Amino acid sequence: MKSKILFGIMALVIGVLVTGCSDDDYAINATPLLTDSSVVTGSADVTATSATLHGTVSGLENQSASAYVTGFNYGAAVDDLTERIVATGGDEFAATVTGSVNQTIYYQAYVTLQGKVTYKGVVKSLVLTNARATTGDATQVGANKATLAGSLADFPTDAESGIMVSGIAGTENVRAGVRIATDAKGSYTVNVEGLLPNTTYYYVAYLDLGAGVVYGEEKSFTTTAHVFDLDNDLVDLGLSTKWAKYNVGATSETEIGGLFGFGDMTGFNTSIDPAHYASADIYKTVNDIANKAFGGKVTMPTIAEFEELFALCTKEWVEVEGVAGYKFTGPNGNSIFMPAAGSRTQGTVTGAGMEGYYLSGSINASDGQFAMSYHFNSAADTRTTTPVYQALAIRPVSAAKNVPFVKDLLYQTWEIDLKSDGSYLIFPGPTYFYGMDDSWRTVSNGEPVLGDSWCWAADFAGNSWAVGGSADNCRGTMTFSKEEDGTNKVVVSQVTAEGTFVESEGTFTINEEDKTLTLDVDILAPANFVPDFVNDKKTNIKILSLTESAMQLAVVRTDPTQGAAQLSVNYIPQLNKYGFTAKLTCYGGGDAPDGWNSAVTTIPAGDAGVGTYTITFNAEAPRTFGQVYVLDIEGYATAYPNALVRIDAIKADGKEVKFDAGKFFYGNIEGGGNYRVELANIWGCGHNDGWNGLKDTPFQEGGGETTEETALAFESTFEVTFTIVSISSNGAGVYTPNLVTVNPSWTSDWGFNQGATFEVKYENFQYILDAPQFDIKYEATDYAAGSIMTFIEVADLYGFFPGAHATLDNLYLDGTEVTFDATKVLDANESPKYRLELWNCYGATKTGGCAFGTPDGDVIKELGFSSSMEVKFTFHNLFAVPQW
Repeated sequence: MKSKILFGIMALVIGVLVTGCSDDDYAINATPLLTDSSVVTGSADVTATSATLHGTVSGLENQSASAYVTGFNYGAAVDDLTERIVATGGDEFAATVTGSVNQTIYYQAYVTLQGKVTYKGVVKSLVLTNARATTGDATQVGANKATLAGSLADFPTDAESGIMVSGIAGTENVRAGVRIATDAKGSYTVNVEGLLPNTTYYYVAYLDLGAGVVYGEEKSFTTTAHVFDLDNDLVDLGLSTKWAKYNVGATSETEIGGLFGFGDMTGFNTSIDPAHYASADIYKTVNDIANKAFGGKVTMPTIAEFEELFALCTKEWVEVEGVAGYKFTGPNGNSIFMPAAGSRTQGTVTGAGMEGYYLSGSINASDGQFAMSYHFNSAADTRTTTPVYQALAIRPVSAAKNVPFVKDLLYQTWEIDLKSDGSYLIFPGPTYFYGMDDSWRTVSNGEPVLGDSWCWAADFAGNSWAVGGSADNCRGTMTFSKEEDGTNKVVVSQVTAEGTFVESEGTFTINEEDKTLTLDVDILAPANFVPDFVNDKKTNIKILSLTESAMQLAVVRTDPTQGAAQLSVNYIPQLNKYGFTAKLTCYGGGDAPDGWNSAVTTIPAGDAGVGTYTITFNAEAPRTFGQVYVLDIEGYATAYPNALVRIDAIKADGKEVKFDAGKFFYGNIEGGGNYRVELANIWGCGHNDGWNGLKDTPFQEGGGETTEETALAFESTFEVTFTIVSISSNGAGVYTPNLVTVNPSWTSDWGFNQGATFEVKYENFQYILDAPQFDIKYEATDYAAGSIMTFIEVADLYGFFPGAHATLDNLYLDGTEVTFDATKVLDANESPKYRLELWNCYGATKTGGCAFGTPDGDVIKELGFSSSMEVKFTFHNLFAVPQW
């Protein structure tokens, strides 16, 4: 048998592993076993004449101890590590060196594989000393704070001392924790705040001598419990969720609380390696620190909930009890205060009292090394992204929703959500089973309650017996309306077990506080809801949920053999049940036999309808020009009055038709409830003064008047691709452009704005940009080394208007105008955010080239500044303008 063969340096560098024992039996792994970052130079335990050095290595867990050697290089200077000592241990290793008192020693951990390739950690220093640090006991331990003690002996008075705190046990973990510093003296205490209830923390006293650190022994303490009071610790601002009164790690609104990296479950992680943090959404997961800290009663907010808070509340920079921050006042007049907590990177806290950084539970969908957050100060506020290792404050929201009860949603015609073919729109089953204590609170708001609360969502496919075995038992309609005299009227067309229909008419009342209905006729229910099982379908019917697209009404099952339960009947609006018809009409004048015919397609109701569609008109006779070309979605404006529909592409006989979508007209144009996109209409919104042509055609460069739009001519087919962008927002509103510039050290405000905004107005069925020119001047230091990212960012704009276009007009660095190649300043996006990208080492300009110079690695040095960056820019259009 041949010996195992090691392939020397090349084999070690590419990770060649010899795994067999028989002749020529080898396996090759092209992934390196180690990198230099795998080896970590740790701390040192010192005396007057010796030091025990610590190091760690990761990546050799499956290797034999004989395959590598660990140790330390050391010497009298950083660049003079002439001595070497072999260590003992495995993944964690140590060695002891000797010297004389007050001697400074520089040291570096290393790992050598098979005597061929060596990987090294960073160089650190220590000083041999008689000085000693002793870790004292923890006192005054509460739910979110504690007092920790230390003492010193034989120490210089100009040294720094204090306590290091970690949420993870182990010598190196604790010594890498967050420092709480104090002046060096014989004995001292520090107050630690921002802790989590029922959590064990580890700490150690330290003395920093400059050239090295002396540590005391590791100790621990456990915080006390804190009961989060759902009735008193949450504030209803009139939003979709209730917000907590105070931050995670606090018990009052003016306390900053803890600062947490993304997925950091202790608040004391000082690593800047993104691999040590979460890389996906963490709200309502095991990495949701708010949910863990407060017993599942609250959760981290999503970025959408933050956007709602900032968009719908009035905001004011105030001081409360001497603490600066933002006061948010909701639509209902209630308010919360969020202190300017600053942020922490590694052990350094910056911006406390001046900058508010608050972490969401949402990851940046484009780059998992960044989390979504919100930033505010006395001048502005903005949604931003922050590195996952940047520790921010967290303000929880209720784990339950705060869904408003809008009784007007009831007034329409409803059907049970089940078609005769067994298909459904929202509910997999037409009836669900609930506990007797379930109500609006548990079903709509998701509020946990004590008692008989449960749900079995019986799907029709597997449980058709619940409605008598046939979908036909769920036919019928129920219409709620309000008469002119204010009377609430209900008409029910109920299918019977025999397949006939019985119509009943009556009145009803709504108890808005209890969310119940009382009628003088039975509600619409499956035909097999017979009296033996459901005795009352009229009185105090619980409304479990009520939205624009669905409703659940609950009746009580009284079958003595099965016990009491609630049976919900699951409804959807009749208008939604069968979808919406989209019609493309192409009238070109004359007497073509199909002149006013339409091509049709079906749009699903609700959020299921959001998406892109293509509709093709197949003509019986050619069109030589266009007069009335419109896309109508019947009933859509009635169902979704804030919908937005966008035209993406047009083809005539398979060839692209160029158009300026900014000249189209959108919405409930004729007032009949249909959503129309008017491409061209000589009798519509875009008519000329003579009512025989278009005043400003979208289909020619420069527009202008035409009576015969030949760009719309086709022989056989006319195709339109369109997108239902949203059913809840039409894109109109106020937008805030923010300047983002990031230096090579990742320093950035991640969004600066001097209060300037622009508005997208929806007027006369068109979209218009108002006040689109800007001049933003950012004053700061620490940017002289250049930029790895510089762009203008506008939240949500790209999501609505992906054709939005802006230009950089002028750039000034330290007051001096900079010349640039305007063709390389690009429209870009981090959907749904729009970006005007000057440079982004991860973006479009990375491949398209930089307008300001040649990158040095990821850095554009030409974008560096010492005191100020000023950008002037203009938004020109919301819709893409073709290259005519």
